[in-house]
Amino acid sequence: MFFLLSAAALFFWPLWVAGYRFPKGSGDLWGQLYPVWSFVAEWVHRGIFPLWDNRMMGGDPILAEGQYGLLNPINWPLFLTDPIPEGLVLLRGAFSLWLAGTGLYLYLRRSPVWRLGRAAALTGAVAYMFSDPFIVHLGHPQFNDAMAWLPWAFLGVDWAARRRRAVAAGALPVAMLLLAGHGQASLYGAIAVGLYALWQAAEGGWPDGLRRLGRLVLAGGIGIALAAPYLLPGLERLPLTERAGVPLEQRGGYEFPSAMMVDFLTPLFHGRGVDQFWLTSERVESGYVGAVALFLAIPGLLGNLRSRRTWFPAGLGALSFAFALGHQGPVYPLLVRFPFFSESWKTARAIYLVSFALAVLAASGMDWMTRASRRAVWLWVTGLALIGLLLWLGAPRWTLAAPDVHPRLRALTGLRFAALLAGASALLGWAAARGRLWGRAGMVLLLLAELVALGALVETEPTPKPDSTHAAALTFLRADPGWFRVDVDPAARGLWPPVFLKMDGFEIPQGTGNPMELREFNILRWRIPSATYPAYRMLGVKYIIVPKGAPPGGEGIWPVFVDDPTVDIHLNTLALPRVWLVYRTEVVGSYG
Repeated sequence: MFFLLSAAALFFWPLWVAGYRFPKGSGDLWGQLYPVWSFVAEWVHRGIFPLWDNRMMGGDPILAEGQYGLLNPINWPLFLTDPIPEGLVLLRGAFSLWLAGTGLYLYLRRSPVWRLGRAAALTGAVAYMFSDPFIVHLGHPQFNDAMAWLPWAFLGVDWAARRRRAVAAGALPVAMLLLAGHGQASLYGAIAVGLYALWQAAEGGWPDGLRRLGRLVLAGGIGIALAAPYLLPGLERLPLTERAGVPLEQRGGYEFPSAMMVDFLTPLFHGRGVDQFWLTSERVESGYVGAVALFLAIPGLLGNLRSRRTWFPAGLGALSFAFALGHQGPVYPLLVRFPFFSESWKTARAIYLVSFALAVLAASGMDWMTRASRRAVWLWVTGLALIGLLLWLGAPRWTLAAPDVHPRLRALTGLRFAALLAGASALLGWAAARGRLWGRAGMVLLLLAELVALGALVETEPTPKPDSTHAAALTFLRADPGWFRVDVDPAARGLWPPVFLKMDGFEIPQGTGNPMELREFNILRWRIPSATYPAYRMLGVKYIIVPKGAPPGGEGIWPVFVDDPTVDIHLNTLALPRVWLVYRTEVVGSYG
């Protein structure tokens, strides 16, 4: 456990040493989640746990949106601090990776299916916790939470299947996986756990398998019941969201490109990070677990074909990869019209199950080293040496597919680095097979060094300095004791993002950009052409932030604060209060 904690601290050295933060840009973490978390923390500090956020759109039932994570226990330390320190948010994001590694380590060590040695279990844990899906989703901590609970759920299945009193151990990780709050990650993880439960029930034979199945069904039912306070309102909200409103024929994209198979060897081939990825218009996670782990996964699979315990991770990895291909693969077209699958069409995210399977197989390969014949080890060592030589010599020609000189240089660096890792893995693997402690320890440390070197800086950047530009404008707005909303003109959103106003305690008539926002309010809001239309009065927008020197937006709107260096504040005298009475009505025949 201490090693994994130290590994996580090493991986996040840019945070502790250089004062960086993640992810690059505001991302979902700072742009969508932090504003809502700050709202929750403010009210918890007052002694109220809010289920509704009145500061965005026309109000939002935030309990029903799992990505806000009101019922996710990992978020509760954040809600107990007001204001939430940025360092605590970063620590919360890093915690998910440590939780994932610890869970896989315990699964590989304590599960009756595996019972692997310490070095083998650490190999799998390091490969999984620093795999590319975790790095890509540092700005989506709720996604990482779901991935982190997966190995715990597998361990819970193994215990619940074999022990009558371990049903709770099987139920709790399932509940936590669902409460993580990211629909796609939780759906894919829950399916994997369900398939694994069926596998373990079948492994029990007759009649023990039936008893296993009964205990596992009970554990799953309890886990779902524990998560029901989020699941039920979440399922009610789902058809009302922006994502659900996308026509079925337009639900595509974010599928795993088959050309990215080379990125399992080195993510540098197609570029890592938003600013380097060049294969498609939207960056897709590669599933990379480290070249060292990939080299170990080969004997982990081929050297254990007679062992049925390797069949499930191999089958899960193959099925998940076929699903991740989306419409280009054989699985998703069969499921696209089913509930949940039709709403979660970003199939590339299922690649994290491939990373999980590869990490387990890498641990199995490390275990194979300690009991394989000398001839088998020699074949593996020779094969790795040839792979390394082939990568080194063929890299200049293969990288010609890159579009420009800089991507080619990165791809060349990645392939040749993988070639060197192949040689080092062959040497350390041979030493490990001969019982050398330094060989086993060296293999784990080599994998850790590779993942830290290629991943620690991918999603980090210098922490931006606090912006005090609008201090005087905030003082002006806070001087108004009445109720009102503040809107930001589209031309001024880059100067003063609306979510910053929300975090400063003001209500805004828009959301945070979350694709799971309520669709009908956004339709109402963005179909109002300008602030002079009668419908805009109902939004209660009394103040409008506009670029410096912008003319008044229409009749009844004029500047009232112009002392800010970048923006002005206009007063909308036509804004209606939160509640009003209608004394006279007129019935019209049509809206035309």
